[in-house]
Amino acid sequence: MGHFARWAASHRGPRRTVESIGPIGLRPPAALANMARVSQAGIDDGGTTALARARSGVGAPALYRIPFSLAALGLLLIAMQAGRPVAGLALLFALLFGSASIAWRSLSRRHAPALALRTQGDRALQGGAYGEARVHYERALSLVQRDLPPSSPEVLLTCYSLATVSSMLHDREQADAYLRRLLDGLEDRVPASWRAQLAWLLRRVAQQHSNAGNHPRAIELCETALELVGPAPGADDTTVRSIVDDIAWVHHHAGEYACAERMFRESLSIHEQFRDAAIEAAATPLRGSTSSTSPYRVPGPQTQPTTGGLDRAVSFSLLGLGWTLFERARFEEARNCFERAKIVANFSGAPGVEAPARGATLLDVEILRGAAAIEVSLGEYDRAASSYDAAWGLVSEDMGTQYAALCIDRGWLARSRGDYEAAETAYGLASAAINTTDSSSAIGCALHESLAELRRRQGRLRDATREIQRAAALASSCLGPEHPRVASIEAVASRIHSTRGDLAEAERRARRCLAVLRVSFPPDHPRFAEGWLALGEMHLSRSQFGAAQEAFSRALAVREQAFGARHPELGEVIDGLVAVLRATGREAEAEALEQRRSRSDAA
Repeated sequence: MGHFARWAASHRGPRRTVESIGPIGLRPPAALANMARVSQAGIDDGGTTALARARSGVGAPALYRIPFSLAALGLLLIAMQAGRPVAGLALLFALLFGSASIAWRSLSRRHAPALALRTQGDRALQGGAYGEARVHYERALSLVQRDLPPSSPEVLLTCYSLATVSSMLHDREQADAYLRRLLDGLEDRVPASWRAQLAWLLRRVAQQHSNAGNHPRAIELCETALELVGPAPGADDTTVRSIVDDIAWVHHHAGEYACAERMFRESLSIHEQFRDAAIEAAATPLRGSTSSTSPYRVPGPQTQPTTGGLDRAVSFSLLGLGWTLFERARFEEARNCFERAKIVANFSGAPGVEAPARGATLLDVEILRGAAAIEVSLGEYDRAASSYDAAWGLVSEDMGTQYAALCIDRGWLARSRGDYEAAETAYGLASAAINTTDSSSAIGCALHESLAELRRRQGRLRDATREIQRAAALASSCLGPEHPRVASIEAVASRIHSTRGDLAEAERRARRCLAVLRVSFPPDHPRFAEGWLALGEMHLSRSQFGAAQEAFSRALAVREQAFGARHPELGEVIDGLVAVLRATGREAEAEALEQRRSRSDAA
């Protein structure tokens, strides 16, 4: 329901140049809702330039085979000149160098067209013409692979270039195919000079697989990048800490929140070890030794020598951990993570410290959205509105996915308050932003699910059915059948079918919602209330009052335990119980529940 919208955006959340923030949120609607890192690695703030270095003017291929007959001829000459070994050796070397020179010129002429094509492809890649670059590289590969083995540098370099340009064109399958060919040719023995760029490319393609819902392949690619980088921690774009952070985001997008939490905490632990070592080295005097407090534990002036990107890296990890804890309904812990991320992010922007303005703005937006999502979930709508208003002042329409995610969040808040006109406006802005940008399926899924719930509350059941069908279709492609977010879609669909009188389908959807939730959450997770509420409405429509009362009672108990006895969303559950009590002639109990609701609304 509302939180689903906020999560989906995190699937493509903002991305800094160095760190990946993978969700935004639907929470990371998106940061989904996401962080997100938040946005595509390999593209600069302008969104046009590849991070991979492209070499122009590549030299001729190396000489791989020298005829063995030359060596035999040399031995023969030495034997014939036994009395003059020096002259024999000189003649041998002369023949060797002469033959090598002839073979080199022949090979250069044979592969000159391929070299020219590679040079043209490099220039096109540097200019952002990725489609043109891919055409040149494919033609070059077709020429060199005729005469050279799959492990030759020329073939491998062209495969890397094709994988890079395919990823720039968002053709993840083609990029993955060339990556497999590259790794097979290297036989898992990657030269040290290639590791950083190859790790970057593996992470980029992994993100694209994750956005498309292929999370196992994304994790496999990230683990391969981790093997290339080695054991040394750090904070640049190809270090252990940042790749662990990527893996955590993939698990988050896959709905594997327990694993995501563990990986985010491991990422923060690695970062702290790196910062401790860096601070100690910077603070140690020339003579003697001193201890240094970890800047991650206690921010202070001593962190000044290494502030900047390192602190922003921690902020993104804290952001991911905050969204993961939010999904697990540990709201206070999540709030602490968002507050900590805000403190660290602001510190990295202190006077005298360089920090990318755009990246900092996106990070601020995601932190504010996370804080607001907690307040909406807890029913503190005024506080949530303040955070959303602050985030709204930082975004613009050209921010694409982040702008759309924030619009969905604002629509969720307006819908929760009963202001359907404002919700309609917010969802319209989100729809326009999604249609004009290259957004992931997850954010579109969040929008359709939110619109379906809005239409249901408005009584526009035909429109609601159409929207929930669109949400389900997108969820099957980008989330998978067992993702926790699917449960929200099933709950909304069940309530729509109950209202329309299709009770068999309503029951199937409600039970499917509960089954999906049992895979990922304990039975007291507040999202179970959605399934019990949907099941209760179905039983009520069938006049199965005993089953309906049990389902509504469970929904009420779960929400009261998670949100307290005065939460606004208790109202719809109480309405269901009141209907059951009146239908069974228990007017006194029904009256007591209605009075309780009136007191809650007044408070």
